Amino acid sequence: MATSMLRPSGKIEVMLHTACVRAGAFAIAHSIIGRFPLAKPFLAKPVMQSLEKNSPLRIQKQLIKDIYKQHGLKPASWESSAIIAVAESSAGQLVDFKQLERKIKQSLGDRLAGWLLKAAPLAQWAPDMVAVVAHTWAIGRYADSVGRIRKMGSDMLPAPLAKNLKLPASILWHWTEEAFELALPVLGRIHAAGTRIKRD
Repeated sequence: MATSMLRPSGKIEVMLHTACVRAGAFAIAHSIIGRFPLAKPFLAKPVMQSLEKNSPLRIQKQLIKDIYKQHGLKPASWESSAIIAVAESSAGQLVDFKQLERKIKQSLGDRLAGWLLKAAPLAQWAPDMVAVVAHTWAIGRYADSVGRIRKMGSDMLPAPLAKNLKLPASILWHWTEEAFELALPVLGRIHAAGTRIKRD
């Protein structure tokens, strides 16, 4: 597992990994379903409820709360907004489209992969997916830094070190793969819904 490549720091590392993968998976699902609004009525109610309850932003805000809780703290709403804004400015990552396309074809098979890549070209959603994973990592890392400072009695938000908020490229790819695999069941259901619409 890619988490073993990170320095060990217990629960927070697990929280970061889980939140990054979940946020990336729901970013993919929201992006694809947004391109097929007519498919929504054909998706099972639990699927739609899960999509409604799990936006990437909601996952990121919960990550801040969970990390603060590890420090015995509770974030104010302005702190969460500030942490997200600061992290967003420090989390730029590049996308390897060829590698991602190979992964999609390996995971979905040529037929379903061909449909997905035609209906929603990589350039339209892959950068956002990778950005969400990288951004979620930066949010968690910065929230941990702020929590440590707050625990010492300071109310100041520390200036972030950009290098500490960038997810190493190898881990970013592993976690992006995991996010894609987690989203596969929803993508399959969207494809099935699209097929039903064409038949009707």
